[in-house]
Amino acid sequence: MRILVVNAQGADLAGGGSGRYVADLARGLTARGHHVEVLAAFPARTDGAESTTTLHRTHWREDRVRRTLNHADDLLSLPRRRLQRAASAARPDLVHTCNLTGFGSGVWETARRLGVPVVHTLHDYHLLCPRVSLTRRDGSPCCPHPRFCAARTRRLARWAGAVSDVVAGSEHLWSRIASLFPGARPHIVRLPLVRIADRPLRRPSSPPETVGYIGGLDRVKGVEAVLAAAPQMRVLGLELRIAGDGRLRPAVEAATGEGVAYSGPVHDAAKVAFFEQVDLGLVPSTYEEPSGPPYVVLEWLAAGRPVLASTRGGLGEAGALPGVLPIDPTADSIVAAVRGLLDDRAWSRALAGVVPPGDDGDFDRWLDAHEAVYATATRATPVSARPPRRSA
Repeated sequence: MRILVVNAQGADLAGGGSGRYVADLARGLTARGHHVEVLAAFPARTDGAESTTTLHRTHWREDRVRRTLNHADDLLSLPRRRLQRAASAARPDLVHTCNLTGFGSGVWETARRLGVPVVHTLHDYHLLCPRVSLTRRDGSPCCPHPRFCAARTRRLARWAGAVSDVVAGSEHLWSRIASLFPGARPHIVRLPLVRIADRPLRRPSSPPETVGYIGGLDRVKGVEAVLAAAPQMRVLGLELRIAGDGRLRPAVEAATGEGVAYSGPVHDAAKVAFFEQVDLGLVPSTYEEPSGPPYVVLEWLAAGRPVLASTRGGLGEAGALPGVLPIDPTADSIVAAVRGLLDDRAWSRALAGVVPPGDDGDFDRWLDAHEAVYATATRATPVSARPPRRSA
């Protein structure tokens, strides 16, 4: 099958979860004999696909004009000629769309006019919220604005009839956005648990000596709670290690030294080394995490580390995984959970619950699920919404 995957970040391994998703999908499907091309809105820093076409010359994070144009693209969501030319050049049997920032939903109508079926994967709340997180800049929850956000969503959703099948990584995410795709078949396909290194990693210390956070340095990710918990963890004899980048980077850098070590953004071997240096992971998101679980939870488990995770949004569905220990995203809850794990028996139970992947079985399960969705999309027409199919 010839598949065109459309994603704002393309297969950029440094571009967050959607970039990792597209890179893994392209690699896995190509190995199975499919022809995969990726259409990105913005230039990639680390491209994980063999064949990528980029729509815009600059990245929105580095270009204010491009950032403004992104919002205009959402409101207009036109099937522009540039999109049609790019899609036509790929000669796809199927178009698989992901994050639409920089494209707008006109890409769905473009595919319909070409007579090509469309599968869409939900990664966040972009279709409902221009900030994609359903929060304000200060991290507090906000409902979609009854005028601007509602009008924007209607514009984005007006081409949704072209989408025959929708993939979501959690029940939670699908429930929030299902009403925009009344004619699509939903599929719950959770992210795979895969190895993060080709060698065995150092076993965590007993009792734990280090606690780690890796990811976006933002309020919605619970970074403020992590920093607030650092002094108390130091009293308990634990060091806090942080890796990542974001708006709260100055606050993290300011806390460095007093029981806090900051590694900056890490990728590839440096990322594996970070996991190996930490005994216990933290994912204390304060907003409704879309995926259940997200990649970061799976990476901690793949590294053989228990992980303390909040139960907000899709993260609540991650609690069923062995090795995931639920917490509230507050400093007090983090400290209480860490203190409890200093008990030898509690820590031994937590370590015993983590079962790192021994082969590629779960990755194959994930690819099988996508191939099944593609087969459905290419041979059937949209039907009314029904209970989602689940891929365990």
